[in-house]
Amino acid sequence: MKKTIYSVLLLILSVLSGWYSYTYLTGKLLLLGIFVSGVMAGLFLMLFKVNSKTNTLNSYKRELEKESISSDENQAKVKVLESKIEVLEKALENALKNK
Repeated sequence: MKKTIYSVLLLILSVLSGWYSYTYLTGKLLLLGIFVSGVMAGLFLMLFKVNSKTNTLNSYKRELEKESISSDENQAKVKVLESKIEVLEKALENALKNK
């Protein structure tokens, strides 16, 4: 949330500085003002891009964690079923021997 607020504030500042530079400055100061507003706009775009990449990366991490948890659960279920099969096989062998 804070990153989004900072990004929006930076965008607003870059627009305001560009407008101020174009309206009130002349000569070299005009070029400097436009340069500064361009740098600020570039920072805004980079922050926005990094923020979106971070969100995507975090969602992939959560998805991988869910998959690993489900695979662990499936492995545990398979082990339980294998042990039940072994018990039933032994019980069947004992029943056949006793006949």
